[in-house]
Amino acid sequence: MQFPKFILLILILNLLKADGFDTLTYYEKFDVAVQTYKEQRYRLSEKYFSSILITDKDYRDPASQLMLAKSQYQQNKWQDAVRSAKSVLSNFPGSPYQNHTLLLMGDIALSQGKNSEAFKNYLTIRSTAKDSLQLSDIDQRLIICIGNGLKEERIEGILFREKNSTNRAIINLARAYLSWINGDAYDFSLALNGIDMQAFPQSFSHIYSTIKNTKPSSLPRSMTLGVIVPLSGPEKELGQSYLLGLADYLDDISFVHSIRFLVFDSKGDGVNTLQIVKSLHSDRNIIGIIGPLLEEEVLTLAGFKSSLPILIPNSGAPGLSDIAPNLFFLSPSSRTIARRTAQLMITELGFENIAVLSPGDGKLKAMTDHFLEECRQLGVDPVATEWYIEKPENILRQFKSIRKIAWTLLPEKDPNEDAMNLTIDSLDALFDVDVTDFYQIPEEEEKMDRRDSANVVLETIHAMYIPIRQDELTYVGTQFPMYNLKTMLFGNENWLDMTILNQELIGPHVQGMRIITNVNSANSFNNDNSISNYHILAMDHASFVQSIISSGVMNRRQFMDKLRKHSGFHGEQTSIQFTGANRNENGSAQVLEYTQNKLKNIGVYDGTIYSDTAE
Repeated sequence: MQFPKFILLILILNLLKADGFDTLTYYEKFDVAVQTYKEQRYRLSEKYFSSILITDKDYRDPASQLMLAKSQYQQNKWQDAVRSAKSVLSNFPGSPYQNHTLLLMGDIALSQGKNSEAFKNYLTIRSTAKDSLQLSDIDQRLIICIGNGLKEERIEGILFREKNSTNRAIINLARAYLSWINGDAYDFSLALNGIDMQAFPQSFSHIYSTIKNTKPSSLPRSMTLGVIVPLSGPEKELGQSYLLGLADYLDDISFVHSIRFLVFDSKGDGVNTLQIVKSLHSDRNIIGIIGPLLEEEVLTLAGFKSSLPILIPNSGAPGLSDIAPNLFFLSPSSRTIARRTAQLMITELGFENIAVLSPGDGKLKAMTDHFLEECRQLGVDPVATEWYIEKPENILRQFKSIRKIAWTLLPEKDPNEDAMNLTIDSLDALFDVDVTDFYQIPEEEEKMDRRDSANVVLETIHAMYIPIRQDELTYVGTQFPMYNLKTMLFGNENWLDMTILNQELIGPHVQGMRIITNVNSANSFNNDNSISNYHILAMDHASFVQSIISSGVMNRRQFMDKLRKHSGFHGEQTSIQFTGANRNENGSAQVLEYTQNKLKNIGVYDGTIYSDTAE
């Protein structure tokens, strides 16, 4: 009976647990070692292949030698992997494994940032590769090498020795790209004219068509920025969304861009992020970094002192900008948003009677504390502050308490008011007159008590600050109208689930609500809130960087200086105005208004100047 190979392998693995690796035949050992490699158990596969070479083959097995190098490469053992790969090339010239070994050596060089060396290895393979899938993989690697930057003198040397016409076309494309980056119009035209289009591979056509449309006379010098975002791991959707936003900005061919992005995968890991930043810090061609996105990654960089400006798309923890002067936070922090909300209420709108209803734990509790402190600094103490901890399915007590305060703020009625307003003809006063001749005595009004006071609309609270957590809009929004508080409501972005907000039980009762946030579009607050928000932010952030570079930035010191002195940027969806002790935290907030079931941007506020954007 013939067993399928995978069943046989399972049996061998079970035997291996009982009797040990050394009892197996060479082919069984090789299959087990390959299986452990496929399972990404690279230390174990390295051990097995090393054992095969020592015990069974006396280092005369190119397949095991190559797999040993691959196992070492996957563990970032660069020197060991190169040594093992070179052994294959030197001991087995012309073997079927030669191209695979050169591909691995190219990957090792690319992982170490040796782009020109990797480029040379990939070209060597390309001229002999026959398999279309392998050709596609090689071309993708060559594109990465070109995009990451090549050394001009190395590329000229490679071109001089290259005989293959297709490879020469690719090399000339790389030369044209280098000239495009450097703003060298003469070499740019020379390299483009050197491309043999009959030998030019289709997989490079996108790069060619992009740079071909550039007029040499308007060729700017490109500045390079690293982009560090999670492209793998649990938060990869955020990184991919942000990267797509940067790509969409660069795809706009209405004008020539002078920025170039080198993209790195942070994997959502703070230590990996720090390693990437350190490697970029030594590359003087990099004038700045955009990213990372995640809080853990940002905190890891907070203690890294360098001359390399790092533009953080998010806001960061309150106070972090004070201790990390080379980090530039492109979104206002929760503390800044809270302060701007209080300043708008008090300084701009002149409200005095302010009530607060807020979650009593977590980040929103801290944000509300910042709001209350700013009110206090502005000389206004809220008339009512109520907290809740659990899901606000029933916040009767909190609303009744606020309602009670609102009732006490009603002005006392002057008992002589009716008499003072009564006018009697002096001639009629000479006769006996019934007062009913002058006015009708009203029916006795029923006295108002605590049980039915909720039926009266109270306008004594000028504004209410109600930040809510995600998924709380249904609960808070439907209870708010029950208490007849005619006030201007200030919420946070968690109010902006437009499907729920526009319902009859909520929408009509919160007209005129203000939301102070970092983005001015309601589209960024849908169900996929965070993902679409990152795409929107990326396009504005790229435009912001372009606005600085276009003014003549040539190095990272000048770039950092212009960041601190920037007079302000207003993009499609957000605004950037650096404030703070180090002028590295965005102090601008967007002011949104909810009216007639729609959300519109009505202004930008930086704490000093309110810019009205309402139509």
